[in-house]
Amino acid sequence: MIWYKDNKNDIAVSTRIRLARNVDSVPFPNALKNKTEVEDKIKDAVLKGSKHFEFVALDDLKTEIKTALAEEHLISPQMLEGSGKAILLNKERTASIMLMEEDHIRLQVIEPGLAIDEAYEFADKIDDIIESGVQYAFDEEFGYLTACPTNTGTGMRASVMMHLPALTMTRNIARVAASAGNLGIAVRGMYGEGTEADGNMYQISNQVTMGLTEKEILEKLKTIVNQIIDMEKKAREALAKNNADELSDRLFRSYGTLKYARSISSKEAKSLLSDVMLGQNMGILPKEGKITPLECIVRIAPSFISAGESMTPAERDKKRADFIRDNI
Repeated sequence: MIWYKDNKNDIAVSTRIRLARNVDSVPFPNALKNKTEVEDKIKDAVLKGSKHFEFVALDDLKTEIKTALAEEHLISPQMLEGSGKAILLNKERTASIMLMEEDHIRLQVIEPGLAIDEAYEFADKIDDIIESGVQYAFDEEFGYLTACPTNTGTGMRASVMMHLPALTMTRNIARVAASAGNLGIAVRGMYGEGTEADGNMYQISNQVTMGLTEKEILEKLKTIVNQIIDMEKKAREALAKNNADELSDRLFRSYGTLKYARSISSKEAKSLLSDVMLGQNMGILPKEGKITPLECIVRIAPSFISAGESMTPAERDKKRADFIRDNI
């Protein structure tokens, strides 16, 4: 299932496992001249081992379509830069293998909700398929060799996308991020490092890839994520107890704006949809839309809403408002 469709999870909305790998005895992508040869080798290994993947050369896609893939979290923003990049995408759109990003291979699996073990097991199976036809760059002492030293070791980044509106409203999110950072867990924006937490969506992920096993990394992430879930629930209970009228007024105002706006920006819409998502899960707002607020947050992003067409910002804002009114 696509991670944002029919997803009833309100706090831990998705889980991602990303593995960085490189082909042995071949320069990293930034120094590689013949990328096609390496791409073909990886593609052949995947398509031979699985019938569920399709090869897509990003140079063949419109800019809007490529950007929409990033908005859907199927590729990283870095894949939009330069040329000669491609992906192998499974039919269910739960796994993508990015080729020629920072490393030769960036394999990622995204599952709905809190599914750390399930996502890792799936990623591990795909990793085995690739390795059956490709020899990885691996060192007995350092582990998997990667273009960036911070990924060397397991080459794994495990992350959980979390919706944390109450911790944000109560101004406790900075404290949460600092505490997690002290334990080797990063708290970043919706699209990873250097991005904002639009819609109160935060990525919680491991910072350390060397010196720990995959199991140790996953167990640490589980512990921290479950603690944050508990903190978010308590923050919501406190808001309902101590600021019930103010909270209810804010949530209904957000809902009303979305129901009647004729033009709205992506940033404002995501913020208001976060309020609706919170209100519905606290039983304050009705659940009457055709799609969930989470799915709406993904589908109103600029390139996603333009559906491959070239549109001005004003045209997108109008189409976005129309889409929200029809679906929320």
